Amino acid sequence: MVGLTNDQVLASRQEHGSNTLTKKKRRGFVLSFFTNFGDPMLKILLIALGIQVVFIFNSGQWIETFGIALAILVAVTVSTVSEYGSEKAFEKLSESAQNIELRVRRNGQTQLIAIADIVVGDIVLLGSGDKIPADGRIVQGSIEVDQSLLNGESKEAKKTAGEVRVLDGLSKSQLRSVTKDQPAAVHRSSAEIAFGESSLSAVARVDYLDGTSLFSGTVVTNGNCMMVVTTVGENTEYGKIAKELQEVTPKSPLKVKLEGLAKMISVIGYIGAGLVALSYFFNLLFIRNGFDMALVMENLRDGRFMFEHILKAATLVVSVIVMAVPEGLPMMITVVLSSNMKHMLRDNVLVRKLNGIETAGSMNILFTDKTGTLTCGKMAVTGIVLGCGEHQEINKFGRGSQLAKLLGTSLTVNNSAEMMGNRAIGGNSTDRILLQFGNSLPTESVVKVSEVPFNSATKFMSSTLGDGRVLYKGASEVLLPKCRYYFSEDGVKKSLNQEKLKSMTRSLAGRAYRLIAVVIDDTLVCFVAMRDEVRKEAKSAVSKMTTAGIQTVMITGDAKETAVAVAKEVGILAIEKDKVLTSDEMALMTDKELEKILPSLRVVARALPSDKSRLVRIAQGLNLVTGMTGDGVNDAPALKKADIGFAVGSGTEVAKEAGDIVILDDNINSIAKAVSYGRTIFKSIRKFLIFKLTINFVAVTVSIVAPLLSVDTPITVIQMLWINLVMDTLAGLAYGGERPRAKYMTEPPKRRDEPIINKYMWQQILSGSIFVAVLSLWFLKSSFMAELHAIRGPAYYMTAFFAFFMLINIFNSFNSRTHDLNLTSYLALNKPFIMIMGIVTVVQFTMLYIGGSVFRTTPLNFSHLVVVATLALTIIPFDMFRKLICNPRADIMT
Repeated sequence: MVGLTNDQVLASRQEHGSNTLTKKKRRGFVLSFFTNFGDPMLKILLIALGIQVVFIFNSGQWIETFGIALAILVAVTVSTVSEYGSEKAFEKLSESAQNIELRVRRNGQTQLIAIADIVVGDIVLLGSGDKIPADGRIVQGSIEVDQSLLNGESKEAKKTAGEVRVLDGLSKSQLRSVTKDQPAAVHRSSAEIAFGESSLSAVARVDYLDGTSLFSGTVVTNGNCMMVVTTVGENTEYGKIAKELQEVTPKSPLKVKLEGLAKMISVIGYIGAGLVALSYFFNLLFIRNGFDMALVMENLRDGRFMFEHILKAATLVVSVIVMAVPEGLPMMITVVLSSNMKHMLRDNVLVRKLNGIETAGSMNILFTDKTGTLTCGKMAVTGIVLGCGEHQEINKFGRGSQLAKLLGTSLTVNNSAEMMGNRAIGGNSTDRILLQFGNSLPTESVVKVSEVPFNSATKFMSSTLGDGRVLYKGASEVLLPKCRYYFSEDGVKKSLNQEKLKSMTRSLAGRAYRLIAVVIDDTLVCFVAMRDEVRKEAKSAVSKMTTAGIQTVMITGDAKETAVAVAKEVGILAIEKDKVLTSDEMALMTDKELEKILPSLRVVARALPSDKSRLVRIAQGLNLVTGMTGDGVNDAPALKKADIGFAVGSGTEVAKEAGDIVILDDNINSIAKAVSYGRTIFKSIRKFLIFKLTINFVAVTVSIVAPLLSVDTPITVIQMLWINLVMDTLAGLAYGGERPRAKYMTEPPKRRDEPIINKYMWQQILSGSIFVAVLSLWFLKSSFMAELHAIRGPAYYMTAFFAFFMLINIFNSFNSRTHDLNLTSYLALNKPFIMIMGIVTVVQFTMLYIGGSVFRTTPLNFSHLVVVATLALTIIPFDMFRKLICNPRADIMT
């Protein structure tokens, strides 16, 4: 065949397009930077920053203004750099995909052409190992194709030449006629029509098993052929699915929770600020004037006096509002997520979207593939079944026996594959595996006279030797009935018990083994047991998921029997009420029926990619945080639609782009690690909120009540903003250093609509706030403080209170980081916490001695400092008592 001429290549490319997918324009760094300002907590901070800027000239609060601006910039910059960097890392995974070269007939010659340069009408020569570059039809030869990345089916599909006429030197109009017929019948399933799935999930079903059609992205595993390209680029089945993927992703559970938190904090901040202003004016006008209404009216009529204090009150109001907002939270979340990305990469987890980490921790249900994720992803010889019925593991098989020599000879001679160095090539995947194994066994020196290749009708291959013996290799159900004898391990023929062996083979088949019978004449050598072995860590990973309250559902294209066997082995199918469905059974069920069965669903066999999208939609309708694994192009819509999409590292670039996290080693254990990281981060966020909101509530309460007790501004605006800046920003980073703990994987997952602050947290925040506020007000009015005021003066008096307020919050930071009575629990694993809280303590004490008039501080006598510190330390036994009451199961030792 001549193939296309250069002019016809140009004409085809102009009319039908190039063989590339239009890449969605990636947001540049600047656009990503500004987009990240949409975080709900950052919006509040921006409002607070705006208010600060308005009053900065009057109040001189440049330190806090700068601090808020810095917190916003750091949070947005780190988030942008991290996601931008992860996109770069992702691009490196797929940058070479379009540079693969294939043999193409053009201008009467065979040329090497890059996949991206293939056009409609090209004649492509394909052989074992080649990636099919576009959709088309076979015009010559026959091949076997691995289509698992498109349809999830592990069995190789056989393709042979169909009735397609290819003309040498196609004209433009002839190109149209060749491409008029689509490569496969495309139709919507009745289930998809009935359930009205969205365009994203309702991917049209394609007859991938059509005997003449070839599809872009699949791989030739055996044979040689010529194909005519009928569709390229975005018009291929691969391309259609990629094109449907839009940036329509559900809000992450963390974002939903933060939006609720932002609203709550806004309300509390504004109410608190209003009460502080009222308290300030009540003290100014009534208490100071001894409730003398004449003096009150005189002050009200003094415009200059009122204007000055209105500005002061406004400044105080702004400070309270700013104090109420934990500006360290966005930066903490961003920095923590970014730093954990590096740790996770070491665990073979590439995070493409920062929120994906936390979302993994909130996951309620995981829909996982079998092949490659629960299993190793490739068939291998795992054992031998002897003619006597004994099943031997491969490492126990006697390789020095006469039986081993007979087996080695049979597998290496009666085989369509061949060895190239240490690697088997050619033939089908079964032949390559058996040849590789047979090559490790002793063999006889024999001559092969003739060969009958394997075909699907006879289900076996045979080879005749020069000595007259005939070697057979094939399906056990076909060859076993032909056998009268079997070889013992020393090579002696013995009578065969058919029924015993049939029982053994049925048992092994039920455990997902594939048995290949090896026969010489009428004598059984043995059965070679092959299996896609379950990963060693898969069972423990599934157990971790189950213990963590995550429902694991295996979705596979394999037969029901195989799926059930693997699911039982890894622990997905554990109790009698666990359900197994096939794709056909699912198609007959309504969404309501599937909703009812979903909690007990554990396996979906013979699954289609569209089944995944439907399951995701139904799970999300039940308000479950849904995870999905996938590797193929048709998995991409489900990966995109899921709350957290885990694309496997060996999968297609389209699947990886649709996912939030790429599991580089395809291992479900890595998913379990991602869940652990996510839960740890969420715990860290909650710990920080307990610490920060306690400070905020105390500061607001004291600011409201103290003026009513004739204590004018116990915490100045500058002090309040300084505490907020240091304790907020630095403490956020301190809590962010928490490392994953095994016990977090024993807790149930959080629902999407669960508030970020739960009942236990409210107990700790409110009890701690009330205790510290009452203690603070008592301290302000105590005889000890009255003595200090009388002897040392008001500045010394207020410095003592400032020191008390700082210390009690530093001590409380240790209470907040653990539910346990032992405050050093896991502390050694969080070195940043030790370092940062040490820095905070040093900075705050330094401020006591050098703050001067700006911070309203003066050096304290050591004995007075000891009294203040001792009083502040009481927060620790108080919180221990609270833990015993509210959390009786608190562990004293951990």
